[in-house]
Amino acid sequence: MKKQLFTLIILLVSNLTFAQEKLEPTILILSPNETKYEKSFKREVAKYNNSIIKNNNTSETESYLKSEDFLSQSENIQEMIKSEMEFAKNIDFFKNISSISEQFLAYRFFEKFPNLLIILKDQKSDGSLTNLKSISENEKFQYVLNFSKIELYKKDNVGYAEIKIQLFDDISNSIILDKSYIGDWNNPGFEFACTNESINCTINNALSKALNDIIYTIAINSPTLKKEKQLSQERLNILSNEYLRKDFDEQFLKNILSNRNGKPFQLLLNDDKTKFVAFFIEQVSSQDLKGLTENKKDKNVKIISPNDIKDKKFLEEIPRTYAYIIKAVKYNDKWYYEKSNVTYFQANSINVGEEQYFNNLQQWNFFKENSTELNPDFWETNLFEKIPDLKKDPDWDKYGESIWKTDEVNNRNYIGLYEIVADSLRKEKQSKNTSFEEQLNENIFKPTYESLKKNNPNNYSKLSVHSLIYPENRDLAINPVLVTDKEGIKKLQYFVAFNDSKKLYEWTYFEPLAIKSNLFGSEVVNQIGSLTEWNFSVDNLNDEKFWNQYVLLKQGNDYKYLKEIKE
Repeated sequence: MKKQLFTLIILLVSNLTFAQEKLEPTILILSPNETKYEKSFKREVAKYNNSIIKNNNTSETESYLKSEDFLSQSENIQEMIKSEMEFAKNIDFFKNISSISEQFLAYRFFEKFPNLLIILKDQKSDGSLTNLKSISENEKFQYVLNFSKIELYKKDNVGYAEIKIQLFDDISNSIILDKSYIGDWNNPGFEFACTNESINCTINNALSKALNDIIYTIAINSPTLKKEKQLSQERLNILSNEYLRKDFDEQFLKNILSNRNGKPFQLLLNDDKTKFVAFFIEQVSSQDLKGLTENKKDKNVKIISPNDIKDKKFLEEIPRTYAYIIKAVKYNDKWYYEKSNVTYFQANSINVGEEQYFNNLQQWNFFKENSTELNPDFWETNLFEKIPDLKKDPDWDKYGESIWKTDEVNNRNYIGLYEIVADSLRKEKQSKNTSFEEQLNENIFKPTYESLKKNNPNNYSKLSVHSLIYPENRDLAINPVLVTDKEGIKKLQYFVAFNDSKKLYEWTYFEPLAIKSNLFGSEVVNQIGSLTEWNFSVDNLNDEKFWNQYVLLKQGNDYKYLKEIKE
């Protein structure tokens, strides 16, 4: 089963602080009240309990409570972590069911409710309304989750777990969920994956059903979600009544887009007519996931299926309502646009599908936060984001060198441009890069390498080439090559070709480097990276100092570091 949750919570909320608003939801999770199991499971239960005792490192958890990591967490998260650690001191196989429940509920609720409070308590309840109410009031929690009975048994040589859960709600003073869940010992996969035919699997299968019901029950009782649902409906009414059926200028789109894009059902256009979002929808032929993958119609696709992802039907029946947007920006008197948010979903009719898909505007920042008023920043955010200057990000010192460095180099020429424009310019550059590489490879590198192998097999028995390295102006390129001689000795060498010449040169700034294996890309990065900011993920090497000082530097009329290859 899973590690303690505090490691996950830290990843989610590290360095975040929350204004202490009202905590929601507040859930107290108790230890199981009654547990029983058949003798055939005794050995497995004992083995699990022994492993818990062996792996329980109290000193490590206690020292964590004094760490900077822990102290940087918000107060509610600190309380949750402390309860996990305290509960773990006396944990066993059955109590771990409470622990798993806390982990899963916290994970599922956290994004929507950062001020949640889910606490474990090594206390039992007899399951009576009076007792649950007393616990709720004493501990000051709205919800109390009680595992009133857990039983492991076998039927027809298959292991099962039956878990009876109760969810008490202090506001309604009632047990709002009182139900038994049964799970077999087959591995369910996904987040509840386990060793097949184990007691862990019986628990995971039963618990996965129970936890989903608990989440749903708490969600429908949540004041926050009720308010959000009401707001969502009000926004939907505005979108449907004021925007969806509004007349728009189809000819405007036709002048910009080709007819192959289909017929739009709505168009949103900004005031100065320099940005738009066009909505498209159609019913498509039946297809399965394999067919959808193979047709390569779209790169990024969202599938909203009525079937569970675990069901076979999810793979065999892709919903037939197909919708997407085309978003566009006018830049330097030219329109740049891209197809986006491609979605397959189920709709009873095209009109219903249009309303469902158009409602995505709610999550695309069309309205002000917590309001039905239109967001004036709609045309500058979400669908129309700009390329940021990563060096100005407050977390650059933390992530810049280790994670963002390559992105920062590749983004430099596009900072401040809309992503739609930048993506188009990148594709255009990539196309030119590809043509340049093909031209140099076919006309210079490959023919010369073949001649070297033919005319000088002692030194050039085999040549293994790597990717070309060149500046954005594409006037020359370096090709790292692993050269193997007739004795089988491998050395890393570099060759240079110019766009306007048939000559090939060896770049001699570095002495040929002996390589033991056939993998040499990391050595290339180490060598060239010692001279400039570069790796193979960088689109182009645009450092003029590198090219002028280390490659093209001359002594008199000759290049200092380039030696012409004589075939």
